[in-house]
Amino acid sequence: MERVAIGTERAPDVIVVGGGAIGLACALTLAATGRRIVVLERGRTGAEATHAAAGMLSPIGEAVGPDPLLWLGLDSLARWKEFAAELETDSGVGVDLRFDGKLLVARDLASAQSLRKRKAWISEAGLDAEWLEAPEVALREPAVDGAVAGLFLPQEGQVDNRALARALRIVVEQSGCSIREGSQVAELDVVGGHTRGVRLIDGTRLACDLVILAAGAWSGHVAGLPRPLPVRPVKGQMLALETGATAPFVRSVVETESCYVVPRSPDPGSPTHEVRAWVGATSEEVGFTRGTTSEALESLRTAAVTIIPSLTRARVIDAWAGFRPGTPDGCPVLGRDPDVEDLVHATGHYRNGILLVPITGHLCRCAVEGHGDARLNSFRPDRFGS
Repeated sequence: MERVAIGTERAPDVIVVGGGAIGLACALTLAATGRRIVVLERGRTGAEATHAAAGMLSPIGEAVGPDPLLWLGLDSLARWKEFAAELETDSGVGVDLRFDGKLLVARDLASAQSLRKRKAWISEAGLDAEWLEAPEVALREPAVDGAVAGLFLPQEGQVDNRALARALRIVVEQSGCSIREGSQVAELDVVGGHTRGVRLIDGTRLACDLVILAAGAWSGHVAGLPRPLPVRPVKGQMLALETGATAPFVRSVVETESCYVVPRSPDPGSPTHEVRAWVGATSEEVGFTRGTTSEALESLRTAAVTIIPSLTRARVIDAWAGFRPGTPDGCPVLGRDPDVEDLVHATGHYRNGILLVPITGHLCRCAVEGHGDARLNSFRPDRFGS
């Protein structure tokens, strides 16, 4: 296949399939190497999982134990301050990065026992976690009601994921990359174990030297892969509340077994400057079924009010749903494909997509340039077999 030019541009060295935060971060890091890069996005950049996320940076809170995903998440967390500072400087967009911690709340004895087990492995791993009895929970977060116990994770934080998407797009374009929205990739063109380019759903064929697969929940639907890629959509519904107050109702993200509540800064365009609360999230195996349901949203609102009664007065200002890219083991798919030399995977981030943005960009560049990183072995594209 000839290296077909895209519009008036020269044919790219690299095509990034997917324009969410992960794909844009990969494009940004590779642009620094001088490569010509085109990002192909099926819809609008940052409009799918990136837009739907809560923006939490929670490697410990999301972990099931001291496994490779935890250490990858902690590495990425440590990169966020520098990453965000550079983004804000270069784009002029504030991403509201905060490290206010996360409070895990137990509302019954069984949940408290589960938290104690979590505290044990966190401490054994040499990480910070503060055990709180009920009175201490009340002192830390007076708005929280009905706590039997709590576990506070001081390292964790959040970022405005929607502002992040805007900032990433600006700096990616500033770096010389081309972004094509409304360009859905249907198939990889693979010849003799090498990627020659891609074919779009409208039949257009585009040539390149290397493809980065970062299409989120849609990654497994791209034809031409050397083996089935078990990345599936896991739907999550969320809602946003306007709290009726200009002061924060909680300092940290608060999470129970039923929901999490994320305190968000006031919308700059709001005349009332009221603090917002984002409440999430369902986890549904319903394929690509879009839209929200009244039952799910009412369940989330009830769970939020149960743990933070002051939210009874809050009004719903928005609700949405998105598709997390899930995998059988809940871990991302990263690195060069062992059977197609010019294909690099950066997908399957499930609940940790925003957290893993900085480290995924770094590891993508390592994979492309052949530097190697031992951590990639845990997230190999072929680990699921054929």
